[in-house]
Amino acid sequence: MIKSAPPFQLTPEQQQILLRMARDAIEQWVANGRVPHYQSDDPALAQAAGVFVTLRRRENGDQALRGCIGRVEAPESLLYLVSEMAVKAASNDPRFPPVTAGELPTLHIEISVLSPLQRLEDVQEIEVGVHGLLIEAHGRRGLLLPEVPLHHHWNRADFLEGICLKAGLPPDAWQEPGTRLYTFTTFSFEEEIGD
Repeated sequence: MIKSAPPFQLTPEQQQILLRMARDAIEQWVANGRVPHYQSDDPALAQAAGVFVTLRRRENGDQALRGCIGRVEAPESLLYLVSEMAVKAASNDPRFPPVTAGELPTLHIEISVLSPLQRLEDVQEIEVGVHGLLIEAHGRRGLLLPEVPLHHHWNRADFLEGICLKAGLPPDAWQEPGTRLYTFTTFSFEEEIGD
């Protein structure tokens, strides 16, 4: 049985600090090519945790993916990692060209803080929309956040196929001996529309 880690929590004020910092880091990178480093004496922001930053472009009421990069496990503080991953999502996602100054007003930022990974022994324990998945097999690795199957209207079987394909593996690779699956949960928050 999956032993869920206690949910990670940040106050609305701490969430706003991280969201503002992520936006500022992207803007500074676009303007001068540098990633600023931030400081805070808030112990919650000094915690180490995996983080993913997702960028979407708002257009005609829709939000199209514009970049998503993160680290699963990291010794760095949230304060450090959020700014680093925000800039990488804007500049290094291989699916997209780097974000330009003209796009900045249309960007919408979401931050997902990851719980520690839990080894998955029984795929029936996966809760679609609650658990994210990480797969490791044949020297490949892939990760999907908990909201991905919801966006695609996937069930558990679709989610398992999707994680295999994300790692560049055959869709049934999750069943092969030696394949390792892990679950995690996220504490996610995003900018308000109109911010």
